[in-house]
Amino acid sequence: MFHQRIARPRLLLASWLLLEACAGRPSPQTPSDVGDVSGAAVERYVHALRDSTHIPALSVAVGQRGRILVAYAEGQADRERGATASPHTLYRLGSVSKLLTASAALRLAERGKLDLDAAVQRYVPEFPEKRGSITLRELAAHQSGIRHYRPNEFVNRVHYDSVAPSIGAFKNDSLLFLPGTRYFYSSFGYVLLSLAIERAAHRPFLDVIHREVLGPLGMRETAPDRPDSAIAMRAVPYDTDSAGHIVRAVNDDLSNRWAAGGYVGTVMDLARFGFAFLDDKYLKRESVTMMTSPQRLTDGSPTLVGMGWRIGTDSSGRTIWHHAGSAVGGRAVLVVWPEDGIVVAIAGNMLVTMSERTAFRFAEAVRRR
Repeated sequence: MFHQRIARPRLLLASWLLLEACAGRPSPQTPSDVGDVSGAAVERYVHALRDSTHIPALSVAVGQRGRILVAYAEGQADRERGATASPHTLYRLGSVSKLLTASAALRLAERGKLDLDAAVQRYVPEFPEKRGSITLRELAAHQSGIRHYRPNEFVNRVHYDSVAPSIGAFKNDSLLFLPGTRYFYSSFGYVLLSLAIERAAHRPFLDVIHREVLGPLGMRETAPDRPDSAIAMRAVPYDTDSAGHIVRAVNDDLSNRWAAGGYVGTVMDLARFGFAFLDDKYLKRESVTMMTSPQRLTDGSPTLVGMGWRIGTDSSGRTIWHHAGSAVGGRAVLVVWPEDGIVVAIAGNMLVTMSERTAFRFAEAVRRR
């Protein structure tokens, strides 16, 4: 069953910058659907997570080898209207959107439509020459030297009808370092990558994501977060005010960063996306390996990121592929255990301190079945 507890007021202590850099009625599936052991554990973990973060709504999907084992949600997707969250509630995905962008780039590269090792000016000639040539591979692997958001740039009030004008915020800035010599997380790098993708595909970027990612993977519950359109099942984004009270988040137009953090989606769709990297039915094996293997700097040293995916280990030393996303009024986490075939997707409607480590407990619930 769903629990409609109203979150207690609290101040949000963790900033989005830190998170980025690190980055009712029963639902169709409830924990009891898959047995008391794993289902009860997932329910307990969700309770504990909401108690510690006070997030208004939280949804979780846990699956293994292409099958959703547990899909659970509790809380209120819309406090004012009393709408209860479900596994099909749409939340802001933040930087998990970058995984969609990287996947589209690899799909185009497989067909010879995009050269990952070409200089970005091949596709975006209006991007000024810098002190070093930036390749698309370096953009996807956060090695370009392009800066990240400044604190006053995270909330955007200007609507962009196309990707091209949005690179104006950073295109004339100096690079932080020579491309390929360092790792530095950059959402603006993904904005530039999206323009290159658009030019290579000869289609608007949002159309490319639908054709290359959402459509092939059956991700029907994922969409760009358009401020001028009603999106069914979309959670209201929340924040805390200076007194610690939960309030509606400020309006944020994400048209300046579709590729870097502009999508909404469900935990069900995120799980489907994670499953796609466990075989070579969606991407070729070499493409999956490229996206999930540490990329190297010019001196040969490896980073902890691939092409989009971050690579690490869990508390037991198992390999994980992971990414989290921060947004105004949203937080999402996606973790894949390739050896076990386990995927955990978590999403909620407030920016809270919730990392990939949060997913570890949910994965253990599956292993104990």
